[in-house]
Amino acid sequence: MNVKLMTMAAAVQCAMWAPQALATEGCGDRSCDETMVVVADTMDRALTTVADPKLPRQPIPTFDGSGFLKTIPGFNVTRKGGAGGDISLRGMAGSRISVINDGQQMGGTCGGRMDPPTNYIAPETYEQVTVIKGPQTVKYGPVGSAGTVLFERDHFGMDEQGVEGRASMTVGSNDRLDYVTELKVGDQQHYWSLDLNGSESDNFEDGDGNEIQSRYDRDNLNAAIGWTPTEASVVELNYGESSGEAEYADRANKARVIDNENWSLLAKTDIDHQFLRGLEFLGYWNENDHIMDTFDTGGDDASGVNPRRTTYGAHLWVELELNLNWQATIGVDFINSTQDMRSGSSLNELAAAAYKDVFSQENIGIFIESENGIGNGSLFTGLRYDQWQTELHGTWAGGDKDTDNNDDLFSGFVRYQYDIGVHQYYVGLGHSERIADYWETMKFGKKLELDTEKTNQLDIGWIYSGPIELTASLFYADLQDYILIDTNSAPNARNVDATLYGGEASAKYNFSDHWSAVTTVAYSHGDNDSDDVALGQVSPLEGRLAVNYQAEAWSFGALWRLVDKQDRVAEGQGNIVGQDLGETAGFGVLSLNGAWDHSDAVSVSFGIDNLLDKTYAEHIAKSGAGNDALPINERTEQVNEPGRTGWIKLSYQF
Repeated sequence: MNVKLMTMAAAVQCAMWAPQALATEGCGDRSCDETMVVVADTMDRALTTVADPKLPRQPIPTFDGSGFLKTIPGFNVTRKGGAGGDISLRGMAGSRISVINDGQQMGGTCGGRMDPPTNYIAPETYEQVTVIKGPQTVKYGPVGSAGTVLFERDHFGMDEQGVEGRASMTVGSNDRLDYVTELKVGDQQHYWSLDLNGSESDNFEDGDGNEIQSRYDRDNLNAAIGWTPTEASVVELNYGESSGEAEYADRANKARVIDNENWSLLAKTDIDHQFLRGLEFLGYWNENDHIMDTFDTGGDDASGVNPRRTTYGAHLWVELELNLNWQATIGVDFINSTQDMRSGSSLNELAAAAYKDVFSQENIGIFIESENGIGNGSLFTGLRYDQWQTELHGTWAGGDKDTDNNDDLFSGFVRYQYDIGVHQYYVGLGHSERIADYWETMKFGKKLELDTEKTNQLDIGWIYSGPIELTASLFYADLQDYILIDTNSAPNARNVDATLYGGEASAKYNFSDHWSAVTTVAYSHGDNDSDDVALGQVSPLEGRLAVNYQAEAWSFGALWRLVDKQDRVAEGQGNIVGQDLGETAGFGVLSLNGAWDHSDAVSVSFGIDNLLDKTYAEHIAKSGAGNDALPINERTEQVNEPGRTGWIKLSYQF
């Protein structure tokens, strides 16, 4: 029996033998207004959303990080198939969003973006996901101009000697099958943890019954051993690996291999000595190995490419308390990343070929980020310096010699938050600088001649925590030397000046002890000022309305998602993820969900996504021209979203 079958069997067996104590009267330990199935995460504090990735969500996410983030207002996902979607935040995508995988920088390697960073993340195995919108932190490596996403695990041991863990299994339409098994063993000073998880799905159908090539299969393992000499100290060695394959509807190539291996060593402790309050060191290594090919077509022109990306890095943070109202973190971090590649006209030829270096980058960054309490408010500031060395190798540089470039970049922010009663107001200014990444460099024509991209952004907002919970955030971004991908020009990448503005708003209200509602709105407007046209790949106005009923152990909910048409387009222009294909129509999608807490240990959630079997595509979805599941003359213009989809999830915790 393979690992996947064993872990799924363990999950079912654990649930069967779970304690039979039913939930108590009312809503038990949880608040009656706490929905069991998440449909939209809203802002918890200024520009920050903190989400629990272990809770079930609707619509059922793809197994990787992109589908999870789609439930947070401001995010959208470029669909290519069933997995490997690319996230977009407030109209910006690719390297403009910094995705941190439990402290590690882990970029993709595929030239066609089959494996964006979120592809290697199984959200349910993390304890917390934090989204910081805009250039409003400098702590986590090179600044994400659109925002920073942190997928975070718990790195502390056990309160007492014992065993704890959880297991879940999800089944759904299109032969969807997910499993998660987490186990932690230890005592107050030592622990060992093991996560085994995976997901597989066949091709799905859109609302019209068109089959969309979207099959995927992925398995992940993560193991850690830790030492906790005190309650506030930990040393942990972590190892992870994942393997997968996938097919897409927007291209001829299939992803035969999408593998990752990673190691990390974490050491952190609290300190109570004068102004020192803590130290944290993290060192890591990871490697992505990917094969994309057309070998299965059997044609004479079949070919395959095996890109690989190896990254190692580290950070050292020092926590300071300069006085009772002033805390700061100073730190230094380092990243070295190399992409190499081999190719062949058959799988055997590919495996026998030697790797050749293509692209490498090295970065050293230093920063200070602080919080200073001032009366009823707080002043947050950050300043960061990055020194980059970028190199194109050999023939990839347009000749026999390597081409290199050095860049000195500065980023920073200042934000003031003011609290009065149940109100919080904030205003922030942020600046970030970004070099061209691997994909943008290759689009330019394999030369290091693109100017660095500068983002200057104003953020303002309000959070109200009264009987109705309200949030509103607005942003205005001036983008200088924005790196535009333009398939209408040669080279395909160039610098332009651009403007982005928009925001998000949400409202939560409990009508009674059992009924509640939440609504969210997100909008972004982009202008390519240099060309006097719309900025490509900006999603249109989107709103969500969810109504939930919860009593005792049961909850039921309905989610109505409404998306406007997008007629502000620039055909052929966009970013490394995709370019505008034309105007797109608006749509509305209705989904239903429910959940039952059998006990404190066992819960069941279920749902029907796209109840009315609507046929639609996201504005930023890729072209459906590569959908081999349909004849050429029947292929959809874009990769459509799934039609009616049913799912059920069983969870057990001990």
